[in-house]
Amino acid sequence: MKRLLITGGAGMIGRRVTAAWVRAGGEAAVFDDLSSGLPMPAAATLSLRGDIRDGEALSRLCRDFRPQAIMHLAAVHHIPTCEQRRRHCLEVNVAGTEQVLQVAEEAGVRRIVLASSGAVYAWSDGALGEQASALDACDNYALSKLSNERQLRFWCERGAGVGRVARIFNSIAHDDPNGHLIPEVLAQLGASGGAEAEVRLGNLSPRRDYLHADDVAQGLLALLGDSRADQPYDVFNLCTGVEHSVEQLVAEIGRALGRQVRIRVDDSRRRRVDRPSQLGDPSRAAALLGWRAQLDFPAAIRRVLSPA
Repeated sequence: MKRLLITGGAGMIGRRVTAAWVRAGGEAAVFDDLSSGLPMPAAATLSLRGDIRDGEALSRLCRDFRPQAIMHLAAVHHIPTCEQRRRHCLEVNVAGTEQVLQVAEEAGVRRIVLASSGAVYAWSDGALGEQASALDACDNYALSKLSNERQLRFWCERGAGVGRVARIFNSIAHDDPNGHLIPEVLAQLGASGGAEAEVRLGNLSPRRDYLHADDVAQGLLALLGDSRADQPYDVFNLCTGVEHSVEQLVAEIGRALGRQVRIRVDDSRRRRVDRPSQLGDPSRAAALLGWRAQLDFPAAIRRVLSPA
């Protein structure tokens, strides 16, 4: 494969996939509506601004570029937006994915990698595995991602091509365009100078499996290169296998910055429903793809704060 179409290629993860693919000698076409606020990646061979629900624009790009595979990353990711604009989330994430699959089939593209989420797993303690852990969507975003997985599976089962799903856990980077925890903490720290600072947060105990977007990009490319002909459809976790609480996250940011950071619980910031744990098992990706996260938690935090 040489020509890769990346939907959502201007996003935090997509721009890293684009750069890595081009560095490896490939050609990358990026299709993105630029709603994240990030620009088109400079590394892209070809770029087109558009909405994945626009089948005509996608078809035109496929005719011009003739991709051999599609990396489908485009989606509404911001959880509050997915809850507040529920129909919009499902239209983009579910109807948009169906449009991508249809265009791929019509264009003869027979390999698709889909970005899903660790949020599709049922709430439980312990490491979540692809083959043994139950699935249960507990919010609108997770519902859309679980639907996407089924859509791709149906596409593969009717003989359209080979599909791989990446269940991505909590990815972090300095250019995260969404209002996630780390950008919020850094914004509050930026507003207060000095060696000591205070941040106001809601729930402190939830634990998450954080991995840097650089590692996510390499994991997605490992899925793209999975050439097992006897598996037209498969699913892999992209995670570290280690989880950290909100308190641990803030403490690590403080250590990296050399600052004392106090946390004050703000009841107005508490989520009424918040998953207590979301820990992934990365062993299957390591065994079958040879992929594992290269940055541990402290190194990932340092790269967020001081990107290369």
